[in-house]
Amino acid sequence: MQMKTLLFPLLILLGLTPIDFLKAASPIDVVINEIAWMGTTSSYSDEWIELYNNTDSPVNLENWALKAIDGTPEINLSGIISANGFFLLERTDDATIPDITADQIYTGALSNNGEHLQLFDNQNNLIDEVNCVNSWFAGDNATKQTMERVSPILSNWQTSKNPLGTPKIINNIFAQQEPELEQESIPAPNLTQEPKQQIEEITYPLNIVFNEILPSPEGPDAENEWIVTTKQPFLCL
Repeated sequence: MQMKTLLFPLLILLGLTPIDFLKAASPIDVVINEIAWMGTTSSYSDEWIELYNNTDSPVNLENWALKAIDGTPEINLSGIISANGFFLLERTDDATIPDITADQIYTGALSNNGEHLQLFDNQNNLIDEVNCVNSWFAGDNATKQTMERVSPILSNWQTSKNPLGTPKIINNIFAQQEPELEQESIPAPNLTQEPKQQIEEITYPLNIVFNEILPSPEGPDAENEWIVTTKQPFLCL
């Protein structure tokens, strides 16, 4: 207890907070979670970006930065993102999403053709990035559906289910339906088909045996070979 009592004032003198001290940032601790690069149905200028905290502890974003490779936007972050919480960045003013208060306002437009965004911590370590320099992975400029992350720990993206996306709430994860297995069709019996003909059983007489065979006679085999059969009586024992 005495160590903590001495430590916290020291952290304050160094310009740090207990949050900074308790947990250093690691890759994907905080991620870029949703991007309204196309604006909203009200205005194409109403762009917004959402961050998500993957950890069970709050993260101090003081001196963190979210930058585009081309230089615009370049956002110097500040504030606290709560444990497993969201952090909403709205462009220009807090009227971008009328019903939700922004955590921070920024300036600088996102290109509709794509951007390469990088998130750095206060030690300039790269924590997360989204490389859409050639084109955005998802989102629809016509319907204003946003580009949202499917998994907060993977870089996989989808177009939001509805326009305006899901600012500061969990993204809609579309359930993938299992493909239906094709069942083999068994043809129904043809009741009008004629019944098959029954094979007539043939009964041969008993006690007929080969009695003598001449397989190699003198002269041509075809004319001089012969076989003798005989009928033997039953023996009663």
